[in-house]
Amino acid sequence: MFSIDQSRFALALCFIPMIVACSETTSAPPSHAQARPSTSYMGEAPPFAEATVFAPGIVSKTGRYEYALSLHPDGHRLLFSAEAPENGAAVFQSRLGDGVWSTPTRVELSGGAHKSEMEAFFSLDGSRVFFAPYTKGMDVRIWSAEVTAAGFANPQPLGPPVADDPSFYPVQAADGSLIYTNLAQRTIFRATLDNGVVSGAGPAGLAKGGHAYPSPDGRFMLVDSASLESHEQRDIFVAFRRDDGAWGPIHPLGPEVNSEHSETCPSLSPDGAFLFFSRYDEAGGISNIYWISAEVIEDAAPV
Repeated sequence: MFSIDQSRFALALCFIPMIVACSETTSAPPSHAQARPSTSYMGEAPPFAEATVFAPGIVSKTGRYEYALSLHPDGHRLLFSAEAPENGAAVFQSRLGDGVWSTPTRVELSGGAHKSEMEAFFSLDGSRVFFAPYTKGMDVRIWSAEVTAAGFANPQPLGPPVADDPSFYPVQAADGSLIYTNLAQRTIFRATLDNGVVSGAGPAGLAKGGHAYPSPDGRFMLVDSASLESHEQRDIFVAFRRDDGAWGPIHPLGPEVNSEHSETCPSLSPDGAFLFFSRYDEAGGISNIYWISAEVIEDAAPV
């Protein structure tokens, strides 16, 4: 989120999603059975029909915003963004070693080039991380860095046309493309990435949304947007791909996900089995990360 906490949330209220497709050489996404990480999800018992707070007191802490959770494809690393109301955003990492998850610690993905960083997502093959650093105001640009055994290396901003506009929430889609939110255009863009060169950026074709996240198989796109009941509240929606390849209309997820509070920043586990999202249910309108079985997404599919 943006604090920039209040400003980021206020902006999210009026964002229209946009997708950027980045085609880079990656292996095809594994099937659900192949992709299921051999991890305990930080020791948490997986939820099914009811959304629960993810890793309370470890990831989801009282008094700070948490959002944009990403699991490495091998299931041994976890990234999420967090910020206290008076501070800028930061990315935290936890790693699985000898069957034990480490206490989340802050990582500096941009190598100190920017004061704040947020919304870090692993690439499909886990070799890179895409993230959104900034120093002040709304000048947020998308960067990437290599994922190494020791941590992260060689951070670089993405070039134009992605770099032409303030942008964030960069997620790689099943076809290798990069999905992100163009803040200047207030919509979701899609751009192509070939050997580090970005091209072909443009609207992704979604009706609306603030943050978008594609399914591992490319069949649907999750977005957050204004609630059907109130523009002051955010809910999570899903758009399914039509036979002609275009995105269909967005459908709200059910009451298991969308509550009387705002819900934003959807993401999925690498196998597509679990949905993660932020719910602003803490005192003062602060968000915690929740998770639930992704079967709730199928329940929203048009019949």
